[in-house]
Amino acid sequence: MPRFLRHRAASMAAAAVLLLQLTPLGTKPATAAPGDLVADVVVNEQYPDSAAPSVAFDGTYLYHVGYGASVLHRINVPAAGATQQASGQVDTPIQGASSGIMTLTYDAGRDAFWAVGGDGLSIYLLRKTGLATLAFSVDPNTDRPGYQPVGAYPNEVKLAYDATDDTIWYSSDAGVRIYHYHTYADAQGTAALVDSSPYIDVNVPPNDMSAECGYSQSSGVTVGGAHLFVTISGCSILFEYTKTGTKVAALHLNPYGGSNTEDLECDSVSYSVPVFWIRDGYDGHIRAFQQPTVGSCLYGGGSASAPSPIPTPTPTPTPTPTPTPTPTPTPTPGLLPPIPLPPPLGR
Repeated sequence: MPRFLRHRAASMAAAAVLLLQLTPLGTKPATAAPGDLVADVVVNEQYPDSAAPSVAFDGTYLYHVGYGASVLHRINVPAAGATQQASGQVDTPIQGASSGIMTLTYDAGRDAFWAVGGDGLSIYLLRKTGLATLAFSVDPNTDRPGYQPVGAYPNEVKLAYDATDDTIWYSSDAGVRIYHYHTYADAQGTAALVDSSPYIDVNVPPNDMSAECGYSQSSGVTVGGAHLFVTISGCSILFEYTKTGTKVAALHLNPYGGSNTEDLECDSVSYSVPVFWIRDGYDGHIRAFQQPTVGSCLYGGGSASAPSPIPTPTPTPTPTPTPTPTPTPTPTPGLLPPIPLPPPLGR
């Protein structure tokens, strides 16, 4: 059943039971098969922060935030194997985001996160120091063509940074259209759609999800290479799409263990196989599943090199006018010019 048709309180009750019944992953090797569970970590947060959908990975640590909250949480990447409680947590207050931060995605080139505010419209560049700088705002009237709000949480937006062209993919929770923006604002200071591929749809046959899940929606999106990967809450299948909207593959997550696949992020460095980190919407788990291939989804958007900044031209200095020399006085005959006094001390 889709997430937007379930009652949130009932899901939270089920999540509480799951937290009391943590079980080991078993002895299955990490290289078993694509889609297999590799690692599992439970965040050290209480409700409602435990029911938040965010996760990001910077090549060393995992990061998450509460539901529209103002603290950036950093935790250690767990060892492969049994389910573990989060360790090494470092909390950093977020400043500059008036509605808090909903979700985030890591940009390796800038060594920072792209983050969406709790209003679902404000897009920030969030530094690891906690400083959030507004990059642009999504105009709901012009920047989301064909947008249809779905369910009770339309402001719950997931982002994916794409280093191949320095762009951002924007997915409203339970929606069917994923928008594609530049990382800079347009002339009005709002989101600038990518002209060549302004969005993709996940509900248009034959590229929909109905055959596998019985319905279609986007609950999270990530990218780190040629294709997008999209979660669908309530169905333990991860879908692979081209950046023009063609469905390429459906990856079964085995076993998933939760009920609401939400935000996800690529990790190509932590284990002997590359993984997707997937945050469950309710149970506080962040789970790692093996990627289809080694190059499917590199961390940080797919490139660790920073985008080339547009150079600011150096202004031409105004030449300083040459002063008119003071004429040397003619000395009085028979007398030498006076000796100059030494400058005052301290000059």
